[in-house]
Amino acid sequence: MDPRLLHAAETGSINNFYDLIDENPYILDNINDVPFVNTPLHVAAASGNIPFAMEILNLKPSFARKLNTKGYSPLHLAVEKDHREFITWLLWLDPGLARVKGREGITPFHLLVVKGEVNLVVDCLMSCPECIQDVTVNGHNALHLAVLNDRFEVLHILTGWIQRMSQRDSAVTESDILNKKDLSRNTPLHLAAYKEDHQAVKLLLERQLVKPNEVNGDGLTLLDIFRNQEQSIDLDMEQVVVKTGCKGAASLPKLEKPSDHFKSPVTFWAHFSIGLRRLRSDTSEEGRAVFLIICTLIITSTYQTALQPPGGVHQSEDGGTAVMKQTFFIVLWVSNTIGFCCALLYTFCLLPIGSLFTTWFLWIGSSLGVSYALAMAVISPNPLMFLCAAFSLYLLFPMYLLMEIFISLRLSHLKAAVTQMFMTKIK
Repeated sequence: MDPRLLHAAETGSINNFYDLIDENPYILDNINDVPFVNTPLHVAAASGNIPFAMEILNLKPSFARKLNTKGYSPLHLAVEKDHREFITWLLWLDPGLARVKGREGITPFHLLVVKGEVNLVVDCLMSCPECIQDVTVNGHNALHLAVLNDRFEVLHILTGWIQRMSQRDSAVTESDILNKKDLSRNTPLHLAAYKEDHQAVKLLLERQLVKPNEVNGDGLTLLDIFRNQEQSIDLDMEQVVVKTGCKGAASLPKLEKPSDHFKSPVTFWAHFSIGLRRLRSDTSEEGRAVFLIICTLIITSTYQTALQPPGGVHQSEDGGTAVMKQTFFIVLWVSNTIGFCCALLYTFCLLPIGSLFTTWFLWIGSSLGVSYALAMAVISPNPLMFLCAAFSLYLLFPMYLLMEIFISLRLSHLKAAVTQMFMTKIK
């Protein structure tokens, strides 16, 4: 960098800066072309000079994410130099700057955690919630760094923030962050145990989604680490560990290796699950959306028919019976119920696997099926018979589906057996 530009950035002289641009209009472009370079913005960040930094970013926004030869972005330097106002301004300008990875994969947010800057950590989380998911090249996330650097207050804030997340897939994200393993397969809980930080251990064990029996790279669980330490556990700590169900690695059931899973035969329920997943994956998002709309219309129309059949109902104290002849009613009942059941079944099949909506729809669909059966039974000539027939029909659909899967699985096993016999005879 031109010494005069360096001096202008250090002193914050905007006039001198533009004098240099007037002399060489490509002065900033030449700097930007270098992959790793100390830009004027780096100098301004290290000096905490906001007005000069504003002028630089106005001309060259790309400088905000550029790393210098030491592997630091301007925000990294501002954090290192403890220029709080500069940090707050940059985060307000672009919250994503908290996620810029520098040397060893450390982000400015990670540096704030290491330094224990509680208020700035909260500012980062508020402006850029995704920054808590970033990890270093060693696999350390913010919780690992807080434990390693004895930042209990920051750890308390991080775990409290994670519990209150409401973004998409927050429960999965919470579990992933709390139980994240570094390159040595240590979770934040393992590191807290190694450091004998009982306060951090208690805090982490209080979190519902923390897995206390995770095994690290040394084959040890939380309880094993405590038992291997020369200093004995105090009684309160031992009670906390016991209450959370912590076990030694030797007491845990042996986990199946991924290779063993793929070598094992496909069971009936696994075949059912695979078939369901293939159905969902083979249907495009557009096709799924259209089909779900059609199913919704079918469910609505068939349910409406159950409440108001063609021709109406004869009113009576028991609710009334359908006006149409019994033969016509039976035909209507069978066709309408089949359409209603198929629409419910296909809607369930097309919903995303494992989502909360699938569970909700299971309960909602079951309740809707019961009310539909009751509505049709009330207006039928023989309520008890039609009610029993409705629930029998409900059972036929999953039984048919399971039978089809069973036959398909059986045929694939027979085909495999025949192929094996044929190959044996050839040998």
